[in-house]
Amino acid sequence: MSEELSVKTNVVVSLAYQLTVDGASADHAPTEAPLVYLQGRGNLIAGLERELEGMKVGETKSVLISPEDGYGEYDPESVIQLERSLFSDSYPVSVGGTVHLQDEANHHFEAKVVAIDDATVTVDLNHPMAGKELLFDVEIVDLREATADELEMGFVPPSGFSGGCSGCAGCSGCG
Repeated sequence: MSEELSVKTNVVVSLAYQLTVDGASADHAPTEAPLVYLQGRGNLIAGLERELEGMKVGETKSVLISPEDGYGEYDPESVIQLERSLFSDSYPVSVGGTVHLQDEANHHFEAKVVAIDDATVTVDLNHPMAGKELLFDVEIVDLREATADELEMGFVPPSGFSGGCSGCAGCSGCG
């Protein structure tokens, strides 16, 4: 008889979760539509991946993830001013909204607009959950061995994935 599969590197995990931040519900994936990811490939925040290691189908757990094991500490130096002229008049820029940026290495990311004046747009490059403790209530819905393609890519592609990179922010697997 083979050993029952558990969460470990290169296993595809179907994860239901409820995320609470600052006492309020921040995100969730129900058991009917779980998050599906490849364990041990950096597809989740490090602290959560570590806490899930060894769990089996049907097991539940509450885990509190510190900022350093989640989205990092809030860095005030990541609030920067950009020249207003970088944004065309047709590009919607408003306080509280997000802007899509690209760095010199061609990485795409979003930043929150925190202030606007005639000369500058001030943006916050911190992740919205930087500096926050993250409370996850998790359930392992399903586990399976990864396919050769998933192992090669380093992630479980979404349904309809046609291969190749579409320029997604934060993607480490499609090169």
